[in-house]
Amino acid sequence: MTLDKDYRQDLLVALRLHEISGERVGEVLAEVEAHVDETGEDPVEAFGTPREYARQVAAQLDPDTGKPSAVWTLGAALLVGALTLLGVTLLADGIGAVGEVSYTMRDLVTTLVVLVLAGGGVLAIFRAYASGMRRAGMIGIGVTALLLITATEVLGDLLLDDRTALLVVPRWFAIAAGAVLLLGSAGMLVRAIRRGRVVHPVSRSNGT
Repeated sequence: MTLDKDYRQDLLVALRLHEISGERVGEVLAEVEAHVDETGEDPVEAFGTPREYARQVAAQLDPDTGKPSAVWTLGAALLVGALTLLGVTLLADGIGAVGEVSYTMRDLVTTLVVLVLAGGGVLAIFRAYASGMRRAGMIGIGVTALLLITATEVLGDLLLDDRTALLVVPRWFAIAAGAVLLLGSAGMLVRAIRRGRVVHPVSRSNGT
């Protein structure tokens, strides 16, 4: 008996949502495949549902064996989001400006709050899925994050100064800074992709 493709795919996704390294994911998948091939046992009976087994695997890991801490994961996600958001904003403002580029209190505060809410919302949804939460609960998290972001924009217009420039930079600086931030974000994403690449033990032993 061979491992069902749907079970394999669901297990892969569940493991990745626990921030387990691609190398360890490949090992777990190979172990499950080998067990099913040898015994013919249903994977759900042998290991439980993909979400259940992924939680068991994650509980046995620490940062040294392929699972980064929640603090590191949250920090990295927020940093990538911050670099991307600020990079796009600076680059677009610099390209569209005629002279200098200025930012008000509203611009600075709302950008920071939206960044935190968006990053926290995405991470919360991933965590909810990995823990087995029902779809309605995950949708509720997403809707709540969107409502808070909308409220931030509305309150920013009502309560914060959007006329007085607190930060003024030359057009060339905005463009250069935006490009540098986007390059930094891309570098972090490439590193995360390489770390998360699933590698089957057989492929690794063959040097591929």
